[in-house]
This record gives sequence, structure tokens and C-alpha cells, in this order.
Amino acid sequence: MTTTATAAAPEAATTRWGAILAVGFAQLVVAGGMSTLAVALPAIRTDFAVTEAATAWVLLSYALPVGAVAIAAGRLADRADLRAVSVFSMAALVVGSVAAALAPTFALLLAARAFAGLLGGLLFGMTGRIIVTSAAASQRGRAMSAIALMMTVGGMGMVGVGGFLIAAFDWRGLFWVLAAMSAIALAALAATVPSNGTGLPRPDRALLVDTATSGGAIAAFLLAFEYVDTAPWIAVGAFASSVVLGAVWVRQKSSAPTVALLRSPQMGGALLSLTLMSGVGGLLNFSLPFLLTDVQEVRPELVSTVMLTFIGGVAVMTPVSGWLADRFGAGRVSLAGAGLVVVGVVPLLLVDGDTGLWDLGTRIALLGLAFGVFNSPMNTHLLAAAPAEQSGTAGAFMATTRTIGTSLGPVLAALAWGLGATAVDGYRLSAWTVAALLLLGAALQVTTKPWRTPVPATA
Repeated sequence: MTTTATAAAPEAATTRWGAILAVGFAQLVVAGGMSTLAVALPAIRTDFAVTEAATAWVLLSYALPVGAVAIAAGRLADRADLRAVSVFSMAALVVGSVAAALAPTFALLLAARAFAGLLGGLLFGMTGRIIVTSAAASQRGRAMSAIALMMTVGGMGMVGVGGFLIAAFDWRGLFWVLAAMSAIALAALAATVPSNGTGLPRPDRALLVDTATSGGAIAAFLLAFEYVDTAPWIAVGAFASSVVLGAVWVRQKSSAPTVALLRSPQMGGALLSLTLMSGVGGLLNFSLPFLLTDVQEVRPELVSTVMLTFIGGVAVMTPVSGWLADRFGAGRVSLAGAGLVVVGVVPLLLVDGDTGLWDLGTRIALLGLAFGVFNSPMNTHLLAAAPAEQSGTAGAFMATTRTIGTSLGPVLAALAWGLGATAVDGYRLSAWTVAALLLLGAALQVTTKPWRTPVPATA
């Protein structure tokens, strides 16, 4: 092992598509450790004789460490051996998944999940730097869209297959499949990701403090969202802890370059815009499902089918938006996409209890098409806005702010819903709340003047 003060890998002159596809698949596996487990919770509850509330920690024990480690991993990526760390991350995910599959008690299951999230989550923080060192600037939009497409379509497939795996092999079989997928990702990363030959870095005091303070602040902030409705005092305590830990992190000498990056008007504004635009999840994950279930009394399988039209729209536009970003500039395309998202949400503000499923599915699909124009170019724009030597840090903040936004949207939508006199009124209040987030997010992106970002020259 080496110290953390190692030379960073250089930016790519040509695109290594093998590395791009490998990191996309690895990201899919890490994300799948969260998204596919929801269908396993009832079976886990029965096997270990625990409550429904306790099973939520099967998800939280993984998601919180993934979010917590991202920023420290991003800073590490700016100076570490990318191949060594990414392979180590996937190896840890293999071990964690196997341990979860074999866990004899609920406590050991949670411990295995936390281990997998903490070390497997390193991959999310490394992705930005891997993209910069593997994709030429003139093809970075298409590279980012390839990863986004794998995450979108693959994630949809993993959620769908999860139920069949549990029916065939019980919930432990799901972890065995995740372990196998992690092993495949490990081999792909080892074969394709560039290396500077220095091996795994040795954690020093600065890295450990950075992980504890920035990671603790993010984990506490995300935890506050989980309890804001059911246990407000816990949410307040978690939020206060997040503020304290964040203040400690900002004051660390080693945090100065990162803080300076965040204070950049272009980077800070774009990250805040991404946070608010990710609040669209409030409409997709709360308002619309509850409208379909409580007002229109639609069966659960039909609710899922209608909601998948959003994913379909995103999937269709993602490759197109990647090409547009390389042709016209990621900043310009993401700004246009943000405007389209604001326009696309308007038809969903006019939905009521009499709106048919075909009509509603069409409106949701249009929003998905618009979000597909925004999503991947925004990621490319954020990487371009950061200095090359801080691309790992930028990628980590990109993942973190997106996570915060997807958590914030449903919370605000739920609070707004509760103010409605009827279910339809609740839906409209929550939909307007999400629309306000999207409008503010688009406006913030305008303030960063993304049209000034030059288009990379074609190699």
C-alpha cells in the first residue's frame, strides 16, 4: 500500500469504451444493492421475526454508508490508483453480499450491508475521475449517456427480476446474484480502468477525518429525511448533527480545495440546481403513486406499469442527449433540458381523479423524455466545470446532491399532500410543490451561464 499523496492519472486523449461500460455496470451493481432489496423486505421480516420498521434498516444500513463515503472517495480518486481502488471496492461488495446471504441473524445482516455500503460505495466517488481519465473530452457526453442508459434500463430490469429471484430462491438468492454481478464488475474494472501503478493508498489522518466529518454530515442529513414525518425530534437531532459535522469539515485545512470548488459560482450553482431538479422524484415516488392507489384505486402492478413510462422516456432520450452534449456543449443542452422538464411537468399539474391511465402514462412519458435531455448532459457539464485535478471530487458531489434531491422531493411532496382537504387536493398541492422545485432549479442553472462553456474540440 502507498500513501495518499500519489500522482493522479492523466485525462484521456482517446476514449476507452471498455472502461466506460465497466464503470457503468459497476455503478448499476452498487445501485442495485439498494433498489432491488425493497421487494425482499417482507420475506426478511418473516425469516428474522422483526417489525416492518426494523426492515427499513436493511436499506438504510447500506444507503447511508454509500452516501457518507462518496465525498471522501471523490477526493481520494483525484490522487489515487483508480484501478486498485475500484477493484477493492467491488471485492468488498462481493464479500458483503456473500456475508448478507449467509447471515444467521438480523444484526449480522445489517452489519454485512453496512460493510458493503461503506466500501462498495467507494465506486460512486471514483466514477467521475474514471470518466475523465477514460473518455476524451469531445466524447464525454456520449460516455456519460452510455453509463446513464445502463443505469436506467438495467436498474428497471433489476427491480423487475428481483421478485422472480425471491420467488425462486428466497431473499438470500438475491444476495448471491448481487455477489456474482459484483465479481463480474470486478473483473471488468481490473481489465479496463487505467492505473498509475501505485496500488491501494494507505489511509492517513486527513482522509479518516474527512470521511468521519463529511460522511457523518451527509449520513445524518439523509437520516433526518427518514424520520421527519414519523419521529420529528429524531429528524431535528439528525439535522443538527449534520450541521455541526459539516461545520467541522469545512474548517479542516485539508478541505480547503474542496470548499473553494464549491464556492465557485458555476459549480455551486450547478450542484444546487441538480439537487432541486432531482426533486422530481417527489412526483414520481410519492404523489403519482398515491393518486393512482388512493383516488383511482389502480392495482399495484398497473401503478408500476404506468410509472415505468417515465423510465422509458428517459431511456429513449439519453443517447440522443449525449450526442447533443458533445455537439453543442453539455451546459447548453442541460439548460435546455431543464427548461423542457419545467414545461413537461405542467400537464401533470392538471391531473385529477378522472384522468385515464393512457392519458396519465403519456404525460409521465413526456416528463421522462424531458428529463432524459437534462440528466446526462448535466452530469457532463458538472465534470467540465471542475478543474481536471478535482474531477473526482466533482463527481462525488454530483452523486451526493442527486441523492439529497431524490430524498428531499418525496418529503416535501408528502408534507404538501397532508395540507389538502381531499386526496385530489393533496395531489395538486404536492405536484405544485415539486413544480416549484423544478422551476427554481432551472432558474438557478440560468445563473451559472452554462452557454459560456466552450464545446470541446473533436479529436
